[in-house]
Amino acid sequence: MRATVLTLVCLLAPAVARAQDTAIVINPESVSVAPQPGELPRLVAEEAIRFYNAPTTTRLVGRSRLPRGNEWRGDVAVRNGTVSVGGRIQGTLLVINGDASVDSGAVISGDLIVIGGTATQTPGAAVGGEMRVYRAPLGYRTQGEEIALARVNPRRWLRNVGVEKSWGTADSRSSLTLATGGTFNRVEGLPVVFGPMFDWKLQQNVRFRLDALGVFRTAGDLTDRRSDLGYLLGTELRAGEVPAYGAEVRAYDAVVPVEDWGLHNAEIGWSAFLFQRDYRDYYLSKGLAGRVFVQPTRLLHLALDVRHEWQTSVAARDPWTLFRHDQPWRPNPPIDAGHYTTVSGTVTLDTRNDRTDPTAGWFVSAQLESSHSKDVSPQTGVPTTVRRPIPTDGSYRFTRAFFDLRRYTRVSPSGRVNLRLLAGGWLGGDPLPLQRRLSIGGPDPLAGYGFRGSACNRDITDAAFRGTLLAACDRVLLVQAEYRGHISLHWAYNSSRPEDEQSKSLFALRGPDLVVLGDAGQAWLVGTGPGRVPSDRLPTIGSWLGNLGLGVDWGGFGLYVAKAVTAGEPLRFTLRLDHRF
Repeated sequence: MRATVLTLVCLLAPAVARAQDTAIVINPESVSVAPQPGELPRLVAEEAIRFYNAPTTTRLVGRSRLPRGNEWRGDVAVRNGTVSVGGRIQGTLLVINGDASVDSGAVISGDLIVIGGTATQTPGAAVGGEMRVYRAPLGYRTQGEEIALARVNPRRWLRNVGVEKSWGTADSRSSLTLATGGTFNRVEGLPVVFGPMFDWKLQQNVRFRLDALGVFRTAGDLTDRRSDLGYLLGTELRAGEVPAYGAEVRAYDAVVPVEDWGLHNAEIGWSAFLFQRDYRDYYLSKGLAGRVFVQPTRLLHLALDVRHEWQTSVAARDPWTLFRHDQPWRPNPPIDAGHYTTVSGTVTLDTRNDRTDPTAGWFVSAQLESSHSKDVSPQTGVPTTVRRPIPTDGSYRFTRAFFDLRRYTRVSPSGRVNLRLLAGGWLGGDPLPLQRRLSIGGPDPLAGYGFRGSACNRDITDAAFRGTLLAACDRVLLVQAEYRGHISLHWAYNSSRPEDEQSKSLFALRGPDLVVLGDAGQAWLVGTGPGRVPSDRLPTIGSWLGNLGLGVDWGGFGLYVAKAVTAGEPLRFTLRLDHRF
């Protein structure tokens, strides 16, 4: 009987350094300081709690409507329901975890604040104050007639580790932050960010943000120079909520992952910290970047980035881990160093009903980038069977694209079907540098195979890459499908009415999802050299990797078992701390 392989995939906090609503976002395309989706700013949450509990506020629960010709005097707060305003409100309207629509002829003399929903203002409607819309819901519990912030979700403890002190209001605020900044990894150890953040309201619907953060790398210096300290500096000028547009300027000295589209950040970090298994590679990036963006609707976001950065190799250090500390880390592979100038455009369409646990909707992300370097220093030891020589006369240029399509569909009251198509890689020009290449294989997205089961590195035998499991493919194509059937199980402590049970419970236990999954994909080289696939052809069906599996997912914590169907691989078990996609 074949041995069963246990792959425990757990992880440490993603970049979390925020001024209430701000987080460090580190990815291979850019390094930026940006709002973290899916999380309500704490100052905004506290402001909503105070407003709702104020003795002068009229409180309503559930679907509410103010017909034309009618009037509400004073501030009004509505929770857990859609609000339709056709008349006049002499004050501010706060909607918690619901949508708001202001019909033609309606008047709100104060502000309109919507948390956990959307706001629609038809022509002819009037809002005398500011309109603020926050997509993230407010987690709260009831205390008699009042509400309070909900208990912290234990899953968030795995993600957010830090201390901050904030001043000001939800309109203009500043903070000092000391927090984890990125995932625990074998190059930096645990990066810690520290410094001030400022967010000012310049005028109605116009905000300016400034973040000045240092990064301390606990694993020590990356090179022979003083490189245990980095920085993340960013400014953003933003007009409006939806529609919205703005511009950013960033300067950074950061360690960046080569591939970040597989396992989630937290899973990467905890796996490295607990079991000394780091499923990413890294390089050092220093540079300047600018971005302009526009969000014409709540669902659509478009951005154009320009970056000029110096990229160089970094070696793996020896950070302390909870288990297996006496064993060596997997070496971090070298990259093609140089100064790169990159222009990239990104389009994102997100109609999901929930970003963290969607049951319906689409997610589409497409990115096209063009990059060039006048002083690239390609690594030797990469044979021509993997890539043709990179020019060093100042003409080096390549084009790369990435496309991610997801569909979430509820097929029954307790059943959902989720589908994903992912494709990306080289489109034209010179060969991709090593830091922009791809691979595929477990523990995600093909959990039935070993790590980088398809990586196009078989012909790379140079000593500089020994033991690195280098990702060296030009393109990747992946299809994922899963069926989720929910098991009805619910028990809650200290809850009241069933319809409001989730927000009122101090502790709740819900049933898990049973998951049936299937994945298929391949990573490959393009070109006309020996053992390579012509650029106008996909790999043959027989060369694809595929696996089938079962899993139990309990609010994101999942245990999966998968078996490869196109190779003689053993059963593999995977522990996840988030949904697969």
